[in-house]
Amino acid sequence: MIYDLLEKFNKVYEEKGDKLILDNYQLKDGLYVIIKDNGDFEYYIYQQDKKIEDKTLCLKDLDKNSKKEKYDELAQKDYYSSYLNSNKSFFDKKIHNVNYLSFFVKVESFISKDEKKLLDFDVIKKHFESFIDFSKFRKKEEKEILKNYTNIFEDDKRKNRIVENYKVVIENIKNFVAIAQKNGVSNYIKIFFEAPIEKYKQESDIYYALKIFNDISYSVKIDDSVFGLSDLNMGLNSKKPFLEHKTRALVNKKAVAPFMIEQGDVLNAKKFFDWLKYQHYQNKYPNGKQFFINRDFKEKSLITDYDYLPTRIEKFKKGLPIFNYLQIKDKEDFKIDYLSQLEDLVDEFFYNKQLKHNYFNDDIKVSQYVSKKLQQLLFETKYAMVNFFKKFNDKEFYQIINKYGKEFVKEHLRWNREYKAKECMNLLLSLLNYKGREIMDIKNMQERINKKLETSNYENLSSQEFFYLCGQVSKFLLSKSKAGKKDADMLEPFLRVKNVKKLKDEIKFTYFKYKHEIGLNHIKFNNAMSLIAAYEGEEVLDNDSFLIGLLSQNIFYMKKEEK
Repeated sequence: MIYDLLEKFNKVYEEKGDKLILDNYQLKDGLYVIIKDNGDFEYYIYQQDKKIEDKTLCLKDLDKNSKKEKYDELAQKDYYSSYLNSNKSFFDKKIHNVNYLSFFVKVESFISKDEKKLLDFDVIKKHFESFIDFSKFRKKEEKEILKNYTNIFEDDKRKNRIVENYKVVIENIKNFVAIAQKNGVSNYIKIFFEAPIEKYKQESDIYYALKIFNDISYSVKIDDSVFGLSDLNMGLNSKKPFLEHKTRALVNKKAVAPFMIEQGDVLNAKKFFDWLKYQHYQNKYPNGKQFFINRDFKEKSLITDYDYLPTRIEKFKKGLPIFNYLQIKDKEDFKIDYLSQLEDLVDEFFYNKQLKHNYFNDDIKVSQYVSKKLQQLLFETKYAMVNFFKKFNDKEFYQIINKYGKEFVKEHLRWNREYKAKECMNLLLSLLNYKGREIMDIKNMQERINKKLETSNYENLSSQEFFYLCGQVSKFLLSKSKAGKKDADMLEPFLRVKNVKKLKDEIKFTYFKYKHEIGLNHIKFNNAMSLIAAYEGEEVLDNDSFLIGLLSQNIFYMKKEEK
């Protein structure tokens, strides 16, 4: 389908060229420096303001005056200087430009306290030298491509200009960083040397020739055309062996690539995706007047894939009740009517607001927002969420909720988000209840446990009562810590246990750690420890009951009138 669209796009692109893309091109926030041939510097700051519809008005000088007239020049030079992605940097990932006429770095590359993020000046030197000496491109296919640009590489004026540009950057970069910090710039510093835009395009063509394919090793030359593996909506690496064309690979190892495309077509495809990226999509539709793909396109299109969508579900027939099972203070039961409301709750309370904008992201990185465990959960569960919230198929949704729901609760606890863990557990129990699962009556459970703890005539604990009580005791013991910050590390051993024996051992260990904080006359707690020690079951940990015990109101702190 993409290549059917390309046929239409190419016709418009032939007429308008890169202006089709650049008319909507979006600069990134940062300090922009233009270095004139006479040695003068021009400084501009771009800071996107969502309230301002005309993005060009966000470009200002250091005195906060609008410099709208400079936007087009910067947009063009920025477009022809930017790398495809960090894995396709020209020399070093910390340097984001792809020609000697510009220099793009993050401010943090010079001020970060993390040494791994700092940019060494020797790397900057090697970066500029790589535009003269292309010896790092050792593959046969790369050398074949570089032969096409021999006349450019042998130009002495170009070599001298590269050396001069390097010296200017080295001599002034610290000053540029200081100016960026003074003006509140924390993202990019982008430096542009004065040169005709044709020069910028010429240098970017060299970069694209080397980097436009997923991996140039798969490229083959047929007659005068080069075919290779596209990097757009397709990839192939050691982690994706299932994408290899196994049959064709038996004849030719290079033919393992699942899909081959001619170099000119992949460049056009790149332009097409660039165009899509910067569209004001809110106001444009595939059959709209402002979109180049008009209605006659459907007569020429070919269906190459499809999916089954059941009846559209936007509203729950009787509503979906969300109960405050854990009795969170100042929270009330409520009912939701629309699927979009449930989607918002699942996104916030399960995925900590990392689901919706990662639905179709297959390259989710671990960050301050996405832990390693949440990354794993996203990869394992998000397609079931897409199928439910976007395709209205709930077949997998409730299976995923049942299987992974408690993992989301634990992840919140590991990151000291106890309140959100409670919200998550309430939502989990409400969804299970909606599908007919019997949910623990927490108030009744607390009453039963209290009765057993307030008498010396012990009764055996049921399995559910045992795990609930263990959750209550664990939370009470950890609350006795005198550490200034009671972080999740203390709770982690309890979240890892798998059976009764391990859980009893962990409670015993923690009890001896904090027993000096518990009075000998604390009859209720001492009775609880006796009941736990006397329990003879050997079953696997009941996570539901343990987590509910951990998160619900603690009976050892409840006043008599609350019981």
